[in-house]
Amino acid sequence: MPSNPANVCFHVRPGGALKGRLRVPGDKSISHRSIMLGAIAEGVTRISGFLEGEDSLATLNAFRAMGVAIEGPEAGKVTVQGVGLHGLKAPSGPLDLGNSGTSMRLLSGLLAGQQFDVELIGDYSLMGRPMRRVTEPLAAMGAQIGTTPQGTAPLRITGGRGLKAIDYPMPVASAQVKSCLLLAGLYADGRTCVTEPAPTRDHTERMLQGMGYAVDVNGATRCLESGGNLHAVNIDVPADISSAAFFLVGASIAPGSDLLLEHVGINPTRTGVIKILRLMGADIELLNGREIGGEPVADLRVRSAKLHGIDIPLEQVPLAIDEFPALFIAAACAEGRTILTGAEELRVKESDRIQVMADGLRALGVKAEATPDGMIIDGGSIGGGHVDSQGDHRIAMSFAMAALRAAGPIRIDDCANVDTSFPGFVQHAATVGLGIDHGVPVITIDGPSGSGKGTVSRLVAQQLGFHFLDSGALYRILALAAHQRDIGLDDEAALADLCRSLDIRFPAAVEQEQVLLEGQDVSDQIRSEAAGAGASRVAALPKVRQALLERQRDFRIAPGLVADGRDMGTVVFPDAEAKIFLTASAEERAKRRCKQLKEKGMDLVYSDVLADIAARDERDSSRAVAPLRPAADAELLDTTNLDIEAAVAAARRLIKKYLNR
Repeated sequence: MPSNPANVCFHVRPGGALKGRLRVPGDKSISHRSIMLGAIAEGVTRISGFLEGEDSLATLNAFRAMGVAIEGPEAGKVTVQGVGLHGLKAPSGPLDLGNSGTSMRLLSGLLAGQQFDVELIGDYSLMGRPMRRVTEPLAAMGAQIGTTPQGTAPLRITGGRGLKAIDYPMPVASAQVKSCLLLAGLYADGRTCVTEPAPTRDHTERMLQGMGYAVDVNGATRCLESGGNLHAVNIDVPADISSAAFFLVGASIAPGSDLLLEHVGINPTRTGVIKILRLMGADIELLNGREIGGEPVADLRVRSAKLHGIDIPLEQVPLAIDEFPALFIAAACAEGRTILTGAEELRVKESDRIQVMADGLRALGVKAEATPDGMIIDGGSIGGGHVDSQGDHRIAMSFAMAALRAAGPIRIDDCANVDTSFPGFVQHAATVGLGIDHGVPVITIDGPSGSGKGTVSRLVAQQLGFHFLDSGALYRILALAAHQRDIGLDDEAALADLCRSLDIRFPAAVEQEQVLLEGQDVSDQIRSEAAGAGASRVAALPKVRQALLERQRDFRIAPGLVADGRDMGTVVFPDAEAKIFLTASAEERAKRRCKQLKEKGMDLVYSDVLADIAARDERDSSRAVAPLRPAADAELLDTTNLDIEAAVAAARRLIKKYLNR
């Protein structure tokens, strides 16, 4: 089995048009801030439209670790029980922020004013990104933050430092730096002012003001004083214009396209992508404009148009900094030359977006020259080929749209991180006409204990010739492997490393369920009471959960995968080609469980088993992280009155609707 989630790749067929209606996921920037400010507000903040991507969830989980009660997300709805400006508690360990630079930079400011010590860490990409842009001005405010000699994470923040307000002219336009310092200013003695050299997104200022905290806006300067309080509000997160940007570009370059993007946030500090595309000749119409929760929103209608190259206006660069990977695709399809300058910030994102995009464009036959602060692109034809996204979600999605004008298919490698900002991208894009798939189909079969999902999944995989994943067994396997290697079940780092290295297999083409660890059959060992107890302990460790999430996604290998679990379709494979939620009455599941245990020589009382199943259902469905629930696009299959052969046949019929298999 592969050991790296980078094996996720996109296969995109050439040509086509984008048509219909689409609402892309919620705005990532606003989702981050809704959790942060809701957590330190007085009262209950109710959020709708929350982006359930990995970056936003990293912020949510960080505040849970600091004692904030948060319910959800459930279909984009989150409830945050605010603890006030001084109610956060020291976490039990480092806060792991995954791939999210927004989380790390904004939290560094907010946490610099707390009374407790805290360490901020992330994945390999985040640990390599520059942090001096926030740590240096925070140090000027009196914060004590340790970094590596290179100025990168981990960030070790010492609490109780007593911050002092500063007046800070930012050397580079950055909403993350501005927001970091304003959040630190909530705890600093005096009046904190930040002046930006060019406009950047102002979601932090708007949300602070919406929660009753005074922020003075005077030209390019934002100021606030400590001593106030935030008051909880309801927040409706609009669709993310950064996610809409891929479709704005795709519909603009693909002949015959006519696409309506619904409920998109059009904050004036974020609309650079629309202005730049219009300067290139794009046909984009804003409809049904309104304001929701202090943020302007509209529906965007975009139709195909003949684009031409331009010199991108310098003043628009900060307003479209995250959208340039998509804009580079528009430039590659435009007639003439497009020149971008003043965008050196692109070199320190999730990847060096200037160089990686230039390399990818050249791989597809486009004339593209990377410059220190931008790019020169001579538009024309795009060929098919093979592109490496370098693990950058925006680059992966941008090159997917390039296929609409490509002469041949495009394969894009290292696409696992797309879920950080746009869970379900493949399904959304395919729905409106992009010929995209993973090249490796996934079928998820979720459901409660005793529904038959394990047996159905294994038999479906066997019949299709697909790989099989018993996700629930992974925690037990890890606990067993840790015991075999004398690794403590509280050694989070060692357990996460062990998880990434194990050779785990679930053979589908066998008569009985089988689990192989390093080639040895451990099926009976992992079902022991000790393995179950160990599984509960390791499942509570954030780093282990993240490592196991990666391992689960590793099973997505040719020719396909059937994944059995409780959150396969909602969390692990939100873009699976076919999703089934298998269920049965609690009474029927209790009967099955009793029969199964009796066959193993155990004689249990039916009423006790029924009560245990009911209690487990309640725990699974109400838990804060990855609750048991059907994915919004899952097919429901009730097996109460079906034997196993009928259940498998019914599952196959549902799968055929999506995969023709």
